[in-house]
Amino acid sequence: MTLPVARPARPGDAAELLRLRAQLHSGLNAPEPWHATFLTEMRERLGTDPNLLAFVTDADGGRLAACAIGLLYRAYDGPIYTGGQWGRIHSVVTAPDHRRQGHGEAVTRALILALQQAGCASVELNATDDGLPLYAKLGFTPADRYLTLHQPLDGGAA
Repeated sequence: MTLPVARPARPGDAAELLRLRAQLHSGLNAPEPWHATFLTEMRERLGTDPNLLAFVTDADGGRLAACAIGLLYRAYDGPIYTGGQWGRIHSVVTAPDHRRQGHGEAVTRALILALQQAGCASVELNATDDGLPLYAKLGFTPADRYLTLHQPLDGGAA
């Protein structure tokens, strides 16, 4: 199968990026204010902030079929983050009517390549069950003991 053509997202894609990303968060009871914040961030940073990378595939009528959004981080040089750079894929979303047509793979490959070209020796993501086969195909492997904290620590100063 020939993959669809992925292109860098532009500030004018912000509303469509929000539409796709909202699908990812549809069951999470995400508060509405993040919509405005996301739109502002995408309009201001796409194409100007070298640490924000996003790729899309186009659909008919000015819509987007898929997107992949990631960030480049500066850590410190070490065995995992050779050169001190690492990337995180924050979201990959394909519109339901464009799934299983290569859109997700096209945008994910474009994002990974851009992160690697920017100097990232490591790229990480948090996969959904639907995304696992694609990420395994691209060479991602599970990371042991990866944990997250989503609440403030209770009691006392550090």
